[in-house]
Amino acid sequence: MTYLVEYKGTGLEIATLDAALDSAKNAIATDIGPVSGWSVEYDETINDWFVRGLLNGAPVGSMAVVTGPEPVALQDLEPDSRRAPADGERGDPARLLAFTGGTPAEVFGQATTWLAGRPHVVAVGDVAWSAGPDGCQLRVYYLDESAAR
Repeated sequence: MTYLVEYKGTGLEIATLDAALDSAKNAIATDIGPVSGWSVEYDETINDWFVRGLLNGAPVGSMAVVTGPEPVALQDLEPDSRRAPADGERGDPARLLAFTGGTPAEVFGQATTWLAGRPHVVAVGDVAWSAGPDGCQLRVYYLDESAAR
């Protein structure tokens, strides 16, 4: 079981949650310098932690994302969740890919190009969007043919 730490388009797999959160904080501090505190939010629906540096209580720099062990079993999601699967998708594992860039057009363009070149992707279960002063990130949760079998 590993955790994926994503920051500014790079990813690193870490064995424990504590080490993954520390790695996210270190990546932010290395990028922007000293901070006065941290904001760590957890989304239990998708099993992700969102880490931001704080300076005098205000968010600074880019956000790091720590993704819990994958794949997430779609049948475990609440029926009213924003990631609720279509009928044919129940029980299929979701996969995740993140696209980062400076503008929304750039990020959505990357995702469109990637999806167009992968006919084995059979469904997009959800997307997650974040934008900040340092850029944009689009996370796409998808199913491919090998997972659908």
